Amino acid sequence: MVNAATEPRAGGVNLSRHPVFYMQEGMVVLKVQESLYKIHKYLLEHHSDYFRRVLAEGNDFLGRSDEAPVPLPSDVDQQAFDCLLNFLYYGIYDPTSVSLADWTTILRVSTRLQCTKIRQYAIRELSARRSSLPTIDAIVLAKEYDIPSWLGPAYAELVRRLTPLNDEEAERLGARTVAQVARAREMLREEEYALFQQRRYGAKYVFPERPDEQLVARAVNEVFHFLAPA
Repeated sequence: MVNAATEPRAGGVNLSRHPVFYMQEGMVVLKVQESLYKIHKYLLEHHSDYFRRVLAEGNDFLGRSDEAPVPLPSDVDQQAFDCLLNFLYYGIYDPTSVSLADWTTILRVSTRLQCTKIRQYAIRELSARRSSLPTIDAIVLAKEYDIPSWLGPAYAELVRRLTPLNDEEAERLGARTVAQVARAREMLREEEYALFQQRRYGAKYVFPERPDEQLVARAVNEVFHFLAPA
């Protein structure tokens, strides 16, 4: 009986099939939004737990023709999938050619399609270019894609910067984070002013229990855009 992993050859020599690089399957057809793709099946199964599971659980006809394509999740659009494929086929050999925006897209789609190693690759590259990533973007991405190491340095940037959060930034961060950032900024300002007073006058400044009402009214009018009383 001939072993399934071998094939008889001329001269009676049996050659064994390599367990990894003798590809059993060729291409698989995918549907992304309104477009069809034909991609190497091995590439998808090797990198993606999602594709490995879908292809294993599907019937014998799934992905074998344009009439039975493998559907992608509805929240993965064509642009994002193209970005992932460009990286897998070309960018993986030259990661410096991948832009910051594309790395962000790769992080999103690799997380969604459970490409664990590609996701780790994207996090590593984005971390190396963290200084080029806007602070608010870093916080939003860190929360959405579970990258806690980015949060501390990003929050520190917001706390130490001179300008407060604008409305768009606050909306992206959410009420709880905005309140936490505001508390940290107030704490920093109070401590800095108290230390300045101590160094200059030898006594630490203590804020009054009731601030000047004119200063309160001016701050409220400027922040909330109320008209000053006539």
